[in-house]
Amino acid sequence: MAVCTKVSSRLQKLVRRSGKSVRSLFQATAVFLLGAVSAQAQTNLTAEEQARLAAADGGQAPTATAIELPFEEPFDGKDLAGHWQLLNADKDSFVVENGILLALTSGGKNSLRNADSSNIFELQGVPPEGDFDLAIKGKLDPKTGYDEVWLGLRESPDNFIAAHLYVLTKGCGPALFLRTVANQPVMPEGEPVLTAANHSLFDGPILKSVCDKAGRPLGDQILSNLFAEGFELTLSRRRLRYRTSLTLTVPDRGAQKPAGLETVHTNWIARMAPFGKPVFLLGQGSRAGSGETLAEFDHFSIRRPQQ
Repeated sequence: MAVCTKVSSRLQKLVRRSGKSVRSLFQATAVFLLGAVSAQAQTNLTAEEQARLAAADGGQAPTATAIELPFEEPFDGKDLAGHWQLLNADKDSFVVENGILLALTSGGKNSLRNADSSNIFELQGVPPEGDFDLAIKGKLDPKTGYDEVWLGLRESPDNFIAAHLYVLTKGCGPALFLRTVANQPVMPEGEPVLTAANHSLFDGPILKSVCDKAGRPLGDQILSNLFAEGFELTLSRRRLRYRTSLTLTVPDRGAQKPAGLETVHTNWIARMAPFGKPVFLLGQGSRAGSGETLAEFDHFSIRRPQQ
């Protein structure tokens, strides 16, 4: 993970909005892809879709070039590099500096399923044919109990596949979940079909339960480690299948489960053909309300499995 050694006034201002001190910075199927859009559907286009349609009408239809692999983004400039497009931009809610992209979100509406989500970071290009791993490293402060990170391939809110890391608070307190989620149009002008491979990480894969005196403190430590130690979220493609992996720091849980880095995976989801551009997004669940979620991202990559 990158370490921030010098904090600018821009970064300080953004961190103050989150209520944190400067110190906190150190710490499924087959799918049939549709090419036609009806006149009725065009009347309800989002601002993002209208802009792309206007470009096409003017003879400037965007062309998707293949991304040369390996692709590495260390966020080492003072702003987003030119190969990124910021969809639904809210430039007061992120800053790039000292190898860190620091982002904030609030309102409980940011997800890849929402056409109006702010600050969708979209890489301008498409992955080449073949297998690859799309990954992002960062830190997530799960202070609202409904904090999320999305990473995937996206053509529109109705057509994407993504790795989804999220915190959800229920009866026994906040818990950590991981899934591979696909939203995909199947019938013309019909509603998209959502398919997901879900894993409750505090209900088997990492911890047996957080609903007891032994499990709750361990769960709290793992959630704290998401910001103190960081994580790596990966969406992998192997031929026509996709799955999500998460690498994070866990405490000693006894019974041959030592402390250290651990990687967990979802099951695979199938898609018929490659599509969409790489994206990532800091999100929130709807119950977050006015609470703010903060994340630091310090490395984004697309690599062949052996690179």
